[in-house]
Amino acid sequence: MESVARGVLFRGTTMHAIFFGLKRAFHGTLRVSRHALGTMGLTAARFDLLYALYEAGKWKSTLQSKLRKELGVSAQVVSRMVASLEALGLVTRERAHRDRRQRIVRLTTEGWARIRMAIRRMIRSGQVKLAVDVALGRDRWFDEGDVLVATDVFESGLRAVRHCYRDTATLYYPWHPDD
Repeated sequence: MESVARGVLFRGTTMHAIFFGLKRAFHGTLRVSRHALGTMGLTAARFDLLYALYEAGKWKSTLQSKLRKELGVSAQVVSRMVASLEALGLVTRERAHRDRRQRIVRLTTEGWARIRMAIRRMIRSGQVKLAVDVALGRDRWFDEGDVLVATDVFESGLRAVRHCYRDTATLYYPWHPDD
């Protein structure tokens, strides 16, 4: 493929190398997590939605519209996601009493157990941190200080891109030791 003004020729059009790199990095992160999440019957998107409910609290409910805002996706996407999780027995949803247009979503006992298991396996085990440390720290992945600086710089860049493209998602995964 021929290079075109800091972009790459892509099926007759120019795709900027950064866009292509972000896309490839995204697919790489899915590849890293796909098997581990799949053994628990989850995908990255299902994990995010269950994590948002987990953050709300064990017996707390969340409005479906709040999940849309937290995940930064359309109402239709959240509706389909919740319906599939409901079919798996991981969440329940019902109409809100005060506003019948709203739906209340909560984790079932099985949903709570599944997300806790996924958090233990993916986050608390250090698996995700190690994957990020190796990716950002490269040959210095074991140096906590170097990795912290690289992570901070990378997160700043991602934050700028998300802001520029008006990302509305509010779901936050703490990454910094002070979080």
